[in-house]
Amino acid sequence: MLTRSMRALVVEDSASMRRLLSDLLTERAYEVHAVATGEEALEAQRVRPFDVMVVDWTLPGLSGLDVTRAVREEGGDDVVILVITGRNRPEDLAEVLEAGASDYLAKPIDPDILRTRLMVAGKQATAARARRDGVKALLAAEEAFARLVESAPDAIVVTRERQIVYVNPRMEHYLRTAVERLVGQSEESIFHPDDLPVLEREREVYLSKMEPAPPVEVRMRRRTATFISVESVAIPLEFDGHSSVLRMVRDLSDRKALQAQLLLADRMASVGTLAAGVAHELNNPLAYVLTNVRLSREELDRPLDDERVALLRTQLDEATQGARRMRDIVRDLKTFSRGESDATDVVDVVAVLSAAIHLCWNELRHRTRLERDFHPTVKVEINESRLGQVFLNLLINAAHAMEESTSATNCIDIVCRTNDEGWAEVSVSDTGSGIAPEHMGRIFDPFFTTKSISEGAGLGLAICRNIITQAGGMVGVESTPGQGSKFTLRLPPARKPTPALTPPPPGQRGAQERARVLAIDDEPLVGRSIQRALRDHDVEVVSSGADAIARLRRADAHELDVVFCDLMMPGVSGMEVYETVQRERPDIAELFVFMTGGAFTLRARRFLDAMSQELLEKPFDLTRMRALVAERVAERRRL
Repeated sequence: MLTRSMRALVVEDSASMRRLLSDLLTERAYEVHAVATGEEALEAQRVRPFDVMVVDWTLPGLSGLDVTRAVREEGGDDVVILVITGRNRPEDLAEVLEAGASDYLAKPIDPDILRTRLMVAGKQATAARARRDGVKALLAAEEAFARLVESAPDAIVVTRERQIVYVNPRMEHYLRTAVERLVGQSEESIFHPDDLPVLEREREVYLSKMEPAPPVEVRMRRRTATFISVESVAIPLEFDGHSSVLRMVRDLSDRKALQAQLLLADRMASVGTLAAGVAHELNNPLAYVLTNVRLSREELDRPLDDERVALLRTQLDEATQGARRMRDIVRDLKTFSRGESDATDVVDVVAVLSAAIHLCWNELRHRTRLERDFHPTVKVEINESRLGQVFLNLLINAAHAMEESTSATNCIDIVCRTNDEGWAEVSVSDTGSGIAPEHMGRIFDPFFTTKSISEGAGLGLAICRNIITQAGGMVGVESTPGQGSKFTLRLPPARKPTPALTPPPPGQRGAQERARVLAIDDEPLVGRSIQRALRDHDVEVVSSGADAIARLRRADAHELDVVFCDLMMPGVSGMEVYETVQRERPDIAELFVFMTGGAFTLRARRFLDAMSQELLEKPFDLTRMRALVAERVAERRRL
C-alpha cells in the first residue's frame, strides 16, 4: 500500500476507456486526473507534475509518443509513462521505448494484466519519488551545510594535498586576504614558519587515525605580514569527491587578552598577599639607612679626627649596604609586576627562584624552615616574570599548607638542578597537610580551591601549569595526606643563545678624558646626583622633556658625548624626546642612554624591547655609569 497519495494522469480520447483506466487507478489509491488530448496532458503536467501517466498512442493532435518525448525533454525523467496502443509489432515496441516510455500495453486490454502493469508502475513511481525526495533532501542538506559553513563564527579552510581549495568568509576576515588570493596557495604559506613542525606532527596524527586531531595553537599570517594566534582542529574528510582536510580555526586574541589579565591579576594578588612582609623587609634596612645618614650628618658638624672619620666611613658603608638591600627588594618586585608582554628570553632559573624566595621570605620564615639544594641549572626560554609568578605561587601555597603553630617542625625543601634529560628541574616540597585524594584530579582546574574566598580564587595552580606548558615544560605533583606535597616542574633548555656581555676594551674603564654629558630627568635631585657622580666631566642637566628637545635642537648638540634620558617623565616623556631627536637629528639619537625606575606602561615596555640603546636601572651603579661615559668618549674620539 502506498504511504502517500500518488498522482496519475490518464490521456485517452475514448471516454469509456478514460473511465476504466481512472477507476482502476483510483482502486490503487491514486489521485487521478484524466484528459482527452496530448495538448491538455502537457499543460496539466507543466502545472503540477504527475508520478504516473497512462497514455494512448493514438490521439487527436499530439500523439502519445509526442507527449512522452515532450515530458522527457522538459525534465520529467522520473515520471512512469505507460503507453497503450492497438499496435503490437516488435518495431512498434522499439519505437515506444525509444520515445522514452517506461512500459507498453497492447489492446484489447485485459483488466488483470492492466492491474499488474499498474502495480509495477506504482512501485516504479514510488521508487522514483523516493529518489527524487532523497536528491531534494541531499541538495537541501548541502545547501544548509554551505550556509552553515559560510556563516560559521569560526574560520574554515579546506586543503587537498596541502593546497588550499576552499576558505569561508570568516577566514578571509581573519587573514585580511580575499578568497581569490588564498585559494590555490600552499597551506604552509598562511602559517608562521616556526609552527610548521607542529602542523606536521598534527598531520601524522590525523592521517594515521583518520579522525580529528587534538586542537593545536598556532599562528596564521595576515596579508599585512602580522600574525594572529589561533586554535586549530584538523579533520580528514571527503570534499568534492576527493580526500581533503578541513581545518576549523578560532581566533585566540580575546582569550589571550583575558588570560593576560588573569595572569596579571593573579600575580598582583600574590604580591598583594606579601605586601605587609615586603614593607617589613623594606623598613628594616630603611631604619638603619636613615639612622646612619643622620648620625653622619651630625658628625660633620663636629671637629673631625681620625676616629670620627673612620666612624663616618662605617656609618656610610652600612647605609650603602641597606640601600642596596632595598634596591634588590624593589628589583625583585619589578620582576613580578611586569604586565602584558608575552616576550620570552633566555632566563636563569636559579636567579628567578632566588628572587621569588627573597620576595616572600617574610611570609616563609615565620612558618617554616627553608632548605635549598641548588645545583648548576641550564637556562630556559620563558617569560621571566611569569616564571617568577609560578615560583611565587608554589612557595606561598607550600607555606599556607603548614600551620604556624608547628613552625618548629615545618620545612620547605627546594631543589634546582639539570636532570638526566638535560632539562631544568625545580621541585618544591612541604611537610604540610597534603592534598586529599578526591582533590588530586582537580587541583589544576581553574577556580578550584579548598581555601576561603578571601584567600584566593583558585587560579594559581591552573595559571602555573599553563605558563609552564606554554614554554614546552610540564608540572607534576605528588602528595600524601597528612605528610605533605611535592610539586615538580621541568623546562626544556633554551634554544636561543645566551646573550654575551661584551666588556669594554682594555684601557677605557680608567679613561679620564672629559666628556660632555646631558642628563634629562624630571627629578632635580637625580640630575644633581649625576652631576656629582660625573664631576670629572662637563654635565648639563635639564628637568623636562620639552627643555630637552629644545637643548638638542641647538647647533652645538653634536658636541655631546652622552645623553642620559629618563624614560618616564610627565608631559613629554623620554620616549617622545628620543623619537623627536631620531627624526630630526639621528646622529644625536645614537648618544642616548635610557634611565628608568620601572617601565610600568605597555608602551614603555614595548619601546624598550625595540631599542638597542643602553639602559641604566635606578638606583644607578656608579661604576657602570662612569665606565659607560668613558666608553662613549673613547668611541667618539676614534671616529
